[in-house]
Amino acid sequence: MKSGKRKSAPRFLRWLTAVFLFAFSASPLIAQSPSGTYKITVRCGRLSKNADRAFKGSILYLRKHNLSTRETILIDSAELNRKKAVFYGPSFAIDTKVSQNDVFTAGQYDVCDSEGPLFSFFYSSAEGDSFSITFRHRLSIVRPFYIWETDGTKSVFGKENITYLDYQNYLTFKNMSMSKDSSEALAADYATDVLYPGGDKVVLKRMQFQAEKDAPGSLTCTLLEMALNGFTSEKSEQLPLIADERLLYTSLTKGEINSFLDKFKFSKESVRNMAIDYLMENRYLTDPKMRAATALACFRRYSSSIVMGCEGSAVYAAEKYILGNDAVSEKDRAEAAWYVTVNKGTLVGDKAPELNLKDTAGVAHSIREMMGAYSIIYFYSDDCNYCKEETPRLVSLTDSWQVFPLNIAAVYTGTEKAAWKDYIAKHFSTDNPYVSWLHLADLERESKFPVDYGIVSTPKMFLLDESLRIRGRGILTPTLSQMLKEQASEDAKAYEYLSQIFPSEALAPDAMLDLEARKDAVDKIAQGVQSSEAFSRLMRQAFTYLFFCGYAPNTETAMYLGEKYVTDMPQKWEDTVFAESVASAVRSFKMNAPGSKAENISLYDIGGNPADMIPSDGKVKVLYFYRTGCEICKETLPAMLAAWKEYGKKASFTGVYAGKDTDAFRKFILDKKLEFRQLYAKDNISELEGKYYVEAVPMILVVDSDGTIVSKSVSADNLAQTLEVMLKKQK
Repeated sequence: MKSGKRKSAPRFLRWLTAVFLFAFSASPLIAQSPSGTYKITVRCGRLSKNADRAFKGSILYLRKHNLSTRETILIDSAELNRKKAVFYGPSFAIDTKVSQNDVFTAGQYDVCDSEGPLFSFFYSSAEGDSFSITFRHRLSIVRPFYIWETDGTKSVFGKENITYLDYQNYLTFKNMSMSKDSSEALAADYATDVLYPGGDKVVLKRMQFQAEKDAPGSLTCTLLEMALNGFTSEKSEQLPLIADERLLYTSLTKGEINSFLDKFKFSKESVRNMAIDYLMENRYLTDPKMRAATALACFRRYSSSIVMGCEGSAVYAAEKYILGNDAVSEKDRAEAAWYVTVNKGTLVGDKAPELNLKDTAGVAHSIREMMGAYSIIYFYSDDCNYCKEETPRLVSLTDSWQVFPLNIAAVYTGTEKAAWKDYIAKHFSTDNPYVSWLHLADLERESKFPVDYGIVSTPKMFLLDESLRIRGRGILTPTLSQMLKEQASEDAKAYEYLSQIFPSEALAPDAMLDLEARKDAVDKIAQGVQSSEAFSRLMRQAFTYLFFCGYAPNTETAMYLGEKYVTDMPQKWEDTVFAESVASAVRSFKMNAPGSKAENISLYDIGGNPADMIPSDGKVKVLYFYRTGCEICKETLPAMLAAWKEYGKKASFTGVYAGKDTDAFRKFILDKKLEFRQLYAKDNISELEGKYYVEAVPMILVVDSDGTIVSKSVSADNLAQTLEVMLKKQK
């Protein structure tokens, strides 16, 4: 090009070009006609060493904003020659990858060089109007700053953009005032004080008044009203503004939507979703294209958020306002559909999808095995360099963890068994009794875990609570560590709170609550919890504290809580492991309770001879229930034998084997040299299990001379003390 002005092609040639494009375009959108004509002249004023970068180049570009695509569309280009460049049309957009429909419509346009935008302008006309304007760049009255301006005498568009360019110049000075170059910052402050006195709000009001006077209802007026509303808390005033369909082709709506949604990014998902509905159900938002663009802006705001948990709101926006919306492009619907597919099953707060994979020995395991404790699912690959960095960090964290039990399912995403085993040997060397590891894989690709968990890359880690609900997704070890510590801190606060409500004898001997008062306190706690999630968490903490604090009134209170708020409310408990353990504890507590009669059962001695479990000898009786494979039973035997040797002549001792293996029973007696009476059920095991709670052994019952159970679940270490007290009373 030799001149700064392009020569217009003959009319018939331009018409023929359009026909050619219509006939051979792969996309039918290319055949649609643009709606407006334009002639945009850019004059670069006096040059100096401080002149803007564009004036040292040769090509300028005209770009159009688009809320739906998140990008600017390349409309035109022009050569800068003799300080002047001219864009004119109608023409089809240079970028044929985007929709050619309504190429030059009302909206926001940028004039750019190769490095980025130089200035923006608005075109507010209805469809079909022509647009002609001249922009020029010159030194301001406060040197050495260059400003953009336009001749506002020729058309309403020029008058609109006088104010808009003034607004941009004002923002330029404001930004320069924050420059690290102190001389430039001082000069910019001086220029702002001279050209725009009064502060932001005053300046904006003055600009808005001028825009309403020169070009009422224009996009500049809308922009300034939005800017002014930013100084108030009345965001409802924005709804009519952001519903203006002309804003589809501006950057304004995106900024307003993001500003509005930013307030809720740390809120609960239900609140964020209400904010989306608030925008989408705006009664002013009637234009299909604008509705589609607003929905996409909401979706993208949350799908790109770094705040964990926002994925749920992105899925909500996609499913409710995008996937079934024909006004949304097929490409954008496909993007939203893919996002929903890989994220919907693993949103924070949702139940973790089933994961049934095999260990290195080929044995299948379900994720349900991890229910009842906090769990981690760690997806990794042997050829992933990021995994090789993350795995040692995870192992290091779990090696030193001793606050509460953790279950970890380390899931190998590859298919090579040898590589998998080698990776485990090299990277997962760990031994911590607080942490249980389960190494799993799907070498034969028999499951769809990559889709269920959205595994498009590794490493990827999830943190699950006791009910296998997702608490953290896509996290790395530092975040995991923080979340676990926060949970430990919450638990500690809860137990401190509970210890004040339910004092134990050791903590507060003078502040004992009677049993009814403790039960009443449990009821008040349950009534004060609103959500089912908070209910299950607090009831779990309360039961755990009461059951394990070692104080009898609290243990009895735990049984009251367990029966009323766990076993009688199964709908409240997703954690079946906890619910079943509580039910088992309640059954254990109710069976053979102190004060009840010990039921006699016909058992057999080591020689196979019938014998009553409860001898009628008039003595205090000790019944010791055990199994041969029980390690805790083996640990309690020395204390049992010591008590027998000291009190065996004054009290009768009976060991009751609660298993079915007769040979193991006889061998156990001989190996452990058990000299006090030993019995087993033989064929009466069902009767024994029906009348005595022998699921959890060892269990020690102390029965008085009348056959009444005096003490239950007494420890072997405290047995001597219990017998001493009872024998004194008997005298």
